[in-house]
Amino acid sequence: MNKLLLLLCLAVGLASQPALADQAFPSKRVRVIIPFPPGQGSDILARAIGDKLAQRWGQPVVVENRAGANGSIALQEVARAEGDGYTLLVTSNSPVVINPNLYKHLPYDVGRDFQPVALLAGTDMLMVVNAQFPATTLSEVIAQLKANPGKFSYGSPGTGSTSHLSMEVFKQLAGVDLVHVPYKGSPPAFTDLIGGSIKLMIDALPSAMPQVKSGRVRAIAITSSDTPSTIMPDVPLASRSGLTGLPGRAWYGMFAPKATPPATMARIVADVRAVLQNPEIVAKLPQLGLEAVEPMTPQEFGRFVDKETAYWADATRRTGMYQIE
Repeated sequence: MNKLLLLLCLAVGLASQPALADQAFPSKRVRVIIPFPPGQGSDILARAIGDKLAQRWGQPVVVENRAGANGSIALQEVARAEGDGYTLLVTSNSPVVINPNLYKHLPYDVGRDFQPVALLAGTDMLMVVNAQFPATTLSEVIAQLKANPGKFSYGSPGTGSTSHLSMEVFKQLAGVDLVHVPYKGSPPAFTDLIGGSIKLMIDALPSAMPQVKSGRVRAIAITSSDTPSTIMPDVPLASRSGLTGLPGRAWYGMFAPKATPPATMARIVADVRAVLQNPEIVAKLPQLGLEAVEPMTPQEFGRFVDKETAYWADATRRTGMYQIE
């Protein structure tokens, strides 16, 4: 009888181990994978949020950059990671909602491989030009481009990025001809924009705003909104110049591997939401070129991702880029 009782106790103990493991999360360092080089929006945001999560969890939160292939390298790594909550993804929208519409074959599937955790922040997209470019308004930019078809080059943080696709939509709507020069991230693109080897680009505020404030590039227009930017309210809207239909704001989100247990997910979701409401983070977001967003449940965020994916399916088809690679 004593042996039977011992076996029953062991069985109950083993069965309860996953639940105990979930409740103990986190008991070691947590990795946050970023699909882009340091200095871009997802990297800046992840480090700010990661610091606060580390304080709440009492464990290190280590941000790791896995740049390349427009985010595919990082997303593949997270998709293949053990679903235990110790590997998370913070990314801009492009690897999640643009890549599936741009590439025929990806090493990950968003719906199959990831669970949405939270929409973290949004940001406007800004058209900027080299400081010596002979145009100060969007109308003047378009006039210069039309007068010199194919002469000027524009940069982007990489093929398939929100910046790249936004400029391709701009080219179509404005009826202009530009040469695309992709870079490995925003910082090298801005280096060449400042130097003059490329003449213009559209990029998110976290990367573009410091360059504008330094005077090294000139802000032309907010391209992503019909309402003035709360962060750069003096920059005119593209829509006020008669150019409508450009892509909306970029955004940043957190995802976990699909197999992450419900209890662990619930802990991560609750703590991320608390961090996003932290007064220090709320105050810091505008300084980083980011805007706070209305809180979403993971299910609401998942539906938002589906809607965004459908938008970019239409945009890539209209620009002739749907699954061309």
